[in-house]
Amino acid sequence: LKLQFLYLIGSTDITPPTMMKSLMLMALVGCTVATPSLAVYKRLSQDDLVAGKNATVTVTIYNKGSAEAFDVSMDDTQWGGGNAGVKKTWTKLAAEESVSATYVVSPGDAGSVLAVEPAKVTFHEEAGDENVKVAFSNHVYDTSKGADGITILSQAEYDRKASFRVKEWFTFLLLLVIPIGLPFFFFQQSSNTLSERRAAEPKKQDAKAKKSSPGKKSSPRSRK
Repeated sequence: LKLQFLYLIGSTDITPPTMMKSLMLMALVGCTVATPSLAVYKRLSQDDLVAGKNATVTVTIYNKGSAEAFDVSMDDTQWGGGNAGVKKTWTKLAAEESVSATYVVSPGDAGSVLAVEPAKVTFHEEAGDENVKVAFSNHVYDTSKGADGITILSQAEYDRKASFRVKEWFTFLLLLVIPIGLPFFFFQQSSNTLSERRAAEPKKQDAKAKKSSPGKKSSPRSRK
């Protein structure tokens, strides 16, 4: 354990009983214990798994604590469909340091459900300590819908789903462009009309000037 003591300054009473009380208070208040704390994140390389196409799994372990974690061991073998998963160990993991493990799984047949559990990580707060700490990763599928795993799609199902997503994005962009594009279009039209009127104004002024100036008329002369 790493201890950090805070010293109290300002008391003018330096008698032994007072000093002893101050030291005890400093030990209780200023003692901070540095411990490791591991966060585990598990993700797939794609949102949907397609039959016949392998997927990449990445498990990242991050020590968000303030001390080293020792004998870090990851077990991510709880996969169905004949997938072995992976096990990996690290001697220690420093504070604010992260490590990752990447491997490949085979989804299986279309329509089947690929069972998978969160990755399990065990570690020790001190080297040689018998007390084992455990941390689990997130699920890689939506558990709120009561699913038992990841439903494998056929290629046709995946294409339809991807096409629907493209239509959703097109609709979103269209709805985004209309409120922005229409005001800009009308503004541009108004600016062009105003520019044309300003350009035509000098010509109108010249035409008015010519009309307002009297023309020279010659008086008739009699011929002899």
